Amino acid sequence: MNSDKYYGCENPESVSYLEFGSINLVKAEKKIWNYWQDQDAYDLYMFARYSKDLFAFRKFFDEPHKSIAKLNEYIIKSAHNKLMDYVFKYAGIIAAREQGIVCESGSSLYGWIDEAIACDHVYNGGENIAKIKDFHYIGSDISELMNEGAASFHSDIKMDFVTEETIAGVIQAVKTKWKEGLSLFYGLSVSVRYAVREAEDIVGVAMLSELSIYNRLSVTLENETLVSVYGTGKSVYIVSLPQLVSGLKNKKLYSKYCTANMQHEKDGKNTVRVSIVISKSEDKLNEFIRIYEECIEKSACIPGVEKGEWRNLEELLACEEC
Repeated sequence: MNSDKYYGCENPESVSYLEFGSINLVKAEKKIWNYWQDQDAYDLYMFARYSKDLFAFRKFFDEPHKSIAKLNEYIIKSAHNKLMDYVFKYAGIIAAREQGIVCESGSSLYGWIDEAIACDHVYNGGENIAKIKDFHYIGSDISELMNEGAASFHSDIKMDFVTEETIAGVIQAVKTKWKEGLSLFYGLSVSVRYAVREAEDIVGVAMLSELSIYNRLSVTLENETLVSVYGTGKSVYIVSLPQLVSGLKNKKLYSKYCTANMQHEKDGKNTVRVSIVISKSEDKLNEFIRIYEECIEKSACIPGVEKGEWRNLEELLACEEC
């Protein structure tokens, strides 16, 4: 496979690389045994990173005392080391319609399944494990190796995959190949910044999904999308909040944001990273919030966990801290 088939580009401003070598501490010499770039670097690093997390969560399944504190011990050693990130994903999957299609922007070996099972052990005594395993998962990672790994590690679960780079491409693939809506769509932080292009992409996802959740979505108070090059060499897109609010309102969609763990001006002036939830149904949106808050309340003993408040998304337009 071409090393930049999905990840690289022809005229990069910067490149991603992976290097393996050794340093002779006596001679102060460095030896590079191998070097990978673009797609090869992404495949090798991400496969190792997320499969390590997956195996760790499976070890948690064997813990005799599956407490929230014990789960957090595993989480703080994982790639996404914040319990609240896992609670967002877990609450979404519990709120989602049973046996529906769930899709994640950047599926990351679909550790989501193992993470959700681990969370279900501590938050609901394992009552929803069968439901978690009965979903039809659509993986959207830009890596054939990651998708193959996800299928191999979860051979008993229904999965299909796309390697589209954009959210719009993923949604079009779902419409074309499976011809039905999503029960749940989830996106986290930088994975969404890579894949989104305009606010209308998020509106399009919401129109196809019963529930869509974005954990730390990057938005700008400006009236147009901001574009910049991330340290990995890929461009990231920060969507216009005014355009997003207007688009959701025009489609009569319900949306709220959480005040917990908001990050201001990480992506430039007048920007904010914020977690939002969108649904055609106000009841479905509130069901997600109820489940999320129940889990957060049970997790109050964990450092860094904060409940926050859920507010209508349009209120974020008047955010003074932005």
